[in-house]
Amino acid sequence: MTEPPFHFGVESSAIFTITHIAVIAIAIILMAISITAYKNTSLKRIKYVICAFGLFAFNYFINLIDAEYVDIIPDDMRYALTSSGALGILILLFVGIVKK
Repeated sequence: MTEPPFHFGVESSAIFTITHIAVIAIAIILMAISITAYKNTSLKRIKYVICAFGLFAFNYFINLIDAEYVDIIPDDMRYALTSSGALGILILLFVGIVKK
């Protein structure tokens, strides 16, 4: 396992945890709003947005759990996973916007 390029102090660690929890909560709220919008409008492209918000919440959840609480996966694998997740989110949002 490689050392991360940064080390958290006490204050930075609290900010890291709070912001990750806030991002996860907002992503879940936006996913719920998108689900409601899909039920009301039946637009098929909203499914991509729902998946993007879900992937966003999952991405931050895995990063928070692995960095702060339990070392589930090696850091280099976590960096690759979060980067791949970000790429997936961008692709899903792009498809959700341009799909007719």
